[in-house]
Amino acid sequence: MSEIVHIIAVESNPSVILESIKTIGYPIHRSYIIYRKREAIENAENLSKALKSFVETKTISFEGNSVYEILWKLLEIVRAEKDKNNSVLINISDADRNLAVASIVAAQISGSKAYMLMNDKAEFIQTPPLKSFDEERTRILKALLQDGGSVESINKLIELVDGKIEDQRKYLAQRARISYHINELGENGLLITQRKGKNLKIMITELGKAYVIMFG
Repeated sequence: MSEIVHIIAVESNPSVILESIKTIGYPIHRSYIIYRKREAIENAENLSKALKSFVETKTISFEGNSVYEILWKLLEIVRAEKDKNNSVLINISDADRNLAVASIVAAQISGSKAYMLMNDKAEFIQTPPLKSFDEERTRILKALLQDGGSVESINKLIELVDGKIEDQRKYLAQRARISYHINELGENGLLITQRKGKNLKIMITELGKAYVIMFG
């Protein structure tokens, strides 16, 4: 049976969180309590105690993490839950700036919902749909990430994605196709390129890594 899992950001006001959970109109079967600042530890522990009386909870510290590091870890959680056919709601009612930004981007990338308390009632935050990419573009990003995040040429990228291609006609066709994908992925901020002599260095971005974590 699928569950509704809440990821809940905590900073300074657990009572706001409890009110938002009560008024969002969705059940809570399990929860992840996340915090970033050291001074939020006590509030996170108190919220965990309050929720543990009726749901399973796990507390996670993001202390010292950047926005993108938080985003990547959030997407790992979301993907694991979605692989179990669970739905994920992200509560940013008491989130600090970094947690709020990472949470909203995570919701957009994963197709989850973020919500917060507004005017005494919790409401969902509308995010624009994320452009989807086919399997070949995803394989390009995944190959880059697995090879350390960058390659020194299109030839090297083709080798990572498809192995050695001996047939010259097939190689030229694949090079044209990979070049097209690189341009599109670059336009959408998932990778960047840098001309180095005759070669084109290709590097995955922080957002590209987030995409691989969710879909790769």
